[in-house]
Amino acid sequence: MAATVISRLAKRPKPKTTIRPRKKNIPDVLIYEMVRSKPIYYKGYQEVMQGKKHAEDIMGSSFFQSLIISRLVRVLLTCLPEVYEVLTNELGLQFAKKHWRAADIAIYHKEQLRNIPLQNTYLDIPPKIVFEIDTKADIEQFTTPLDYYYTKTDELLAFGVEKVIWIFTETQKTMIAEPEKDWVITNWNQDISVIDDLHVNLSQIIA
Repeated sequence: MAATVISRLAKRPKPKTTIRPRKKNIPDVLIYEMVRSKPIYYKGYQEVMQGKKHAEDIMGSSFFQSLIISRLVRVLLTCLPEVYEVLTNELGLQFAKKHWRAADIAIYHKEQLRNIPLQNTYLDIPPKIVFEIDTKADIEQFTTPLDYYYTKTDELLAFGVEKVIWIFTETQKTMIAEPEKDWVITNWNQDISVIDDLHVNLSQIIA
């Protein structure tokens, strides 16, 4: 099946993001991302607030998501040249004060990270590649689910990321976005160009 191209014009006008104002009684631990001082909460945060779940219950990945990340990272570490660093575990990317996003997998050139202190802080340096596997965000805060994906992708590209690759487990599709190019949606059985000459095939990775 041929890849679907999302024209840069077709995906405009840009959907309006409707993020509810932060409720004072919601603890910071339930914040997944922060956009211009407005929090995006973890999916299921309401159940935590109602006492039906613990915070830890909504923060983990599913088995399928974890398997994809694990095998994808294995391929990247095996096949990428030593000049690249592969960072995982929802790396925090700091765009500005009170404005940050999470990245499931981020690929950096090691030179970008030279002299970065080994501290528990977010990075304000854009990775070359970002992989996102679904999302843990409460997308009910947005007008439509696509609003979240498109807005986050636009922000990552504006930050300086060279390519954003979304992996959707429910539909088994990927969305590849690059600056000044049409975004492309493909099935998992099609090869994805990652960086340099490296291509990955999700169907083969999880087989």
